[in-house]
Amino acid sequence: MYKKLLILSIILYSLLSCESNISSSQNHDESDTISNPKENTKEISDDFDDFDEFVEDEDEHCTLYDGLRPSRNLRDPNKMHIKTGREVGLKEPFRKNADFLAVRDSIVESGFLQYVENDTYYRKKRMKHSYPYLTPEAIALLKEISVRFNEKLKAKRMPEYSLQLTSCLRTLESQTKLRKKNRNATRDTSSHVFGASFDISYWEFYRNKDGRVCQYKILQDLLSRTIREVRNEKRCLVIKETGQFCFHCTVIR
Repeated sequence: MYKKLLILSIILYSLLSCESNISSSQNHDESDTISNPKENTKEISDDFDDFDEFVEDEDEHCTLYDGLRPSRNLRDPNKMHIKTGREVGLKEPFRKNADFLAVRDSIVESGFLQYVENDTYYRKKRMKHSYPYLTPEAIALLKEISVRFNEKLKAKRMPEYSLQLTSCLRTLESQTKLRKKNRNATRDTSSHVFGASFDISYWEFYRNKDGRVCQYKILQDLLSRTIREVRNEKRCLVIKETGQFCFHCTVIR
């Protein structure tokens, strides 16, 4: 009888220990789940990672990007971009692509719009839904951002990079076509139709010394800091778009 009681006690003790371990394991899993939102919150804070040194490996694949960080910062309302774009750019947008092409040369001759050439610190990507034309003030803003960006690269002893210009002037027709293909495109009027707005990629950067397109987290951080400085000087409005990985900038005169 005593042996039977002893065996039952051992079995009961084992069961209790097993439940305790399971409970401990569940609590650990729950704590990890709770901590993840904090990590995600930190990721979207868009804080600048201040690297003292940055060393590039010439033989690497030219991609060191540990995931994009969607940001709640740098997001001026679209209605402000539209209002400002109409004030400093075209008063009325072109409805059709053909309408713009018919008067393009005369508008350029008048100096109201300028053709956007590749520059030392920015390059045009292939534009399917916009034309590489902007107001002179918008081009000056683009140059200012690209120069300041490279000044920060130089301070970090990094090579020169050109920004990737992905979108400029649109017509209502091209905006509609873009909306059909890109669900992230605004359903409202885009400030791109006034010629005072442009998009700069924060996903890809063109390395001038060898022509390679690179993706580095530090480059996004430096560009974010640059654009925030210009915005704080009331030189532009900005939307950091997470769907297209670009900064949408509208010049302020």
